[in-house]
This record gives sequence, structure tokens and C-alpha cells, in this order.
Amino acid sequence: MVGTASAGTTPGRTSSRRQRRHEATAEEIRQVARELMARDGTSSLNLRAVAREMGMTPSALYRYYASRDAILTALIIEAYDQVGETVEQAIAAAPLDASSTRILAGVHAFRRWAVEHPHEFGLIYGTPVPGYEAPRTESLSAAMRTGAAMFGELVRAVDSGLLVPPDDDTVPAELHPSLRELLLDPRAELPISAVALAVQFWMVLLGALSSEVFGHKPEPLAGGETGRLFFDYTIRQTLIAMGMARNAVEAGVSPPA
Repeated sequence: MVGTASAGTTPGRTSSRRQRRHEATAEEIRQVARELMARDGTSSLNLRAVAREMGMTPSALYRYYASRDAILTALIIEAYDQVGETVEQAIAAAPLDASSTRILAGVHAFRRWAVEHPHEFGLIYGTPVPGYEAPRTESLSAAMRTGAAMFGELVRAVDSGLLVPPDDDTVPAELHPSLRELLLDPRAELPISAVALAVQFWMVLLGALSSEVFGHKPEPLAGGETGRLFFDYTIRQTLIAMGMARNAVEAGVSPPA
């Protein structure tokens, strides 16, 4: 009969196999795109180059990704989710105590991921790709994961008295509305000065990672155990400068290399 499945098969299984093949090809496309960007630079990525590497026609590629920008968006979301999950898991696995251990676990996990995935780090935190702008509605949730995990630990430090932010009037009044917008929960009763500290911490963290990943760290302090130790020292000193109790920072245990 026309329209019936052949003997021994069901429409559901056929659809499932087809979906798995589609997902496998989509993953291969993303992997080829990563390799091309690592070899030739992010700005050189285009559908024709990906299709050529895969032995496909550009038109066949459209069944998976409609444009170069669609591939970039998929790679960006994937990278954000990877580093976000890495940091979240590291923080969750660390002991919940009166020290900076959980924050140190998170930043060191971030550093390991960045060092091991320099091209992905560059894609999401480096120089913007010419002519491309990530669609905010698609990428925002993934993009917030790492920052939200770190921000959550800073909020916990404030709530528990481990971190004492300065008075709000130390922050220029003109900055208050913009800083308030950065609160994940607008109802949160968090001092503006604490939000400012969180942003400053994030900027120091990204600056430290960028200098290492992109080779701008002073040579004697770059790479290896020395690089890891200097990163750890930088984060600890930043936490103390932000107002975290020195004994809590000193009691914090950094993960092994």
C-alpha cells in the first residue's frame, strides 16, 4: 500500500535515524568550520570553504546551515555553553565554606578551558568577526552562563559577610542605572557598589585570560606552572582589593594543575 512503512521498519525509527544523521553532519560541519578558522582565521570562514573541505556542494550545506552567520552563531552558542557548563560544574563540586574556594574553582576552570580552547575563546571573547553580529535572542542565555555562575558566588560572599562592598555613594550616580540593568534579578537587594565590583572582577578575569591566550603576558610569567600561579595570585589579590576578607581568600584552596 502506498505510504506504508516497509516491513521491519517504523516511521518513528526511520525519522530517528534520519535525525541522527542530520545532527552528525551538522556537528561535522561545525568541526570543519573550527578547523578552518584555526588555520586561516575567523574572518576567512565561508560556506564554500566548508563545503569544499567536506566534499559537498554549497547548496547541500544549506540544508544544515543557511549561511556563514548561522554556522558562527551555532559555534558561538556551543562555546558559551561549553565554558559555562565547565565553570558551573567546577563551582558545584567545590566545598561550600567560608572561603574563596568556590570562586577559585570557577576561575581556574575558566582558565583551563580558555587555554585548551584558544580559538573558541577568541571567537566569543576576542576580536569580533567582521560583518557578523550574534543574534542576541539566540545567544544571550548561553552567553550569560559563565558570568552568572561567577556573579552568584560574589553575591553569596556579600550575603555571608565574606565580601563587604563600599558604600553606594562611592560609585558615580550616573552609573547607577546602567549597573542596575546588569542585575539578573531586578528585585535583588544588592548594593550598586557590589554590582560594580562584580563587573570589575569580570573585567580583570577576562583581561588576565586574554593576555595569556593571545600571547600578551610577559614572557617570564607566561605558560606552565608559573603562568597558573601568577593567575591565581592575581585573582586572590583582586578579591582582597574588592573587599573580601583576607583570611577567607588565604583559606581558599585552588584546584590542582
